[in-house]
Amino acid sequence: MLIELDGLGPYGKGISMTIADPTQIKVKDVMHEGVLSCDSSLGLPDAAKLMMDARMRSLVVIDADCGLAGIVSQSDMVNARLLQEEGENWNSMTIRDIMTSMVLTVTPEMTIKEAARLMIEYSIHRVVVAGEDNPCVPMGVLSMGDVMRVMME
Repeated sequence: MLIELDGLGPYGKGISMTIADPTQIKVKDVMHEGVLSCDSSLGLPDAAKLMMDARMRSLVVIDADCGLAGIVSQSDMVNARLLQEEGENWNSMTIRDIMTSMVLTVTPEMTIKEAARLMIEYSIHRVVVAGEDNPCVPMGVLSMGDVMRVMME
């Protein structure tokens, strides 16, 4: 199902676009399958290189039992690097030092509208996708950029 939008753009010019109906599209149809993951003991310089080499904006942190332990974003990495100026030593910091351990997860069967509402409510830019039967094992990642991309198709 598509929704037609007509109206005035920001500069008074007429716009017309068709966006996908987010109430019908499932997370599983949009998410990035698989995750770029690491252990919480990984050093920040190595983690930054891993993210840059893979061109990924987040790392999913997996614990020794292969369960979801946290998430680290580009913003977390940049903030940690800036803390070096305040006395922290970037080279000795690990993912554990900066990861967000309370990770919001969504299921593949949720709609992107439901997932986007959660991201907005919690002021986050990405959620980990996990199965309903095993919410501690990540299957993929859904970002606000993914939602926007689908809405504009």
